[in-house]
Amino acid sequence: MKLWLALILLLPALARATDELRPFATDGCTLSPDGTPRNRTLWRECCVAHDLRLWGGGTKTERVDADEKLFSCVEEKAGRTIAKIFLAGVRLGSHSPYKIPAKVWGNAWYDRSGYRELPSAEILQLIDELPLIDVPAEIREAYLLELEARLTLSQEVFSHP
Repeated sequence: MKLWLALILLLPALARATDELRPFATDGCTLSPDGTPRNRTLWRECCVAHDLRLWGGGTKTERVDADEKLFSCVEEKAGRTIAKIFLAGVRLGSHSPYKIPAKVWGNAWYDRSGYRELPSAEILQLIDELPLIDVPAEIREAYLLELEARLTLSQEVFSHP
């Protein structure tokens, strides 16, 4: 009887569609300022773009690329020293045993976060979801181009044995 009760209580969680994406969320530069006292949002867009890449996920190489893009963006806006601090922060955070759910690599997927090659169908899901995400158009367009490049590469890999 206890087993049936447990199954009934778990049924709603088990019934969730596996192809559903977790909503994108960002708080800007988590646990860090978004800018300087004079310009409080100076590098915020760099962090939002990084959060979008974290959300979609992918391989470890794509994670390193996302971190390097964060570094370059912050360096352009605030200088190399601040960029190094941010890079150290995201690298440290990725190794921490305490994770903020919206900051886990590949957190768009309810049941499949972590480093992995995204199949074409999942890349297409991310592309379909992008217009619904409330981020600046430049960030959305840049990520769309990245996803389209990954899709093209994915299709080339699967078409050649």
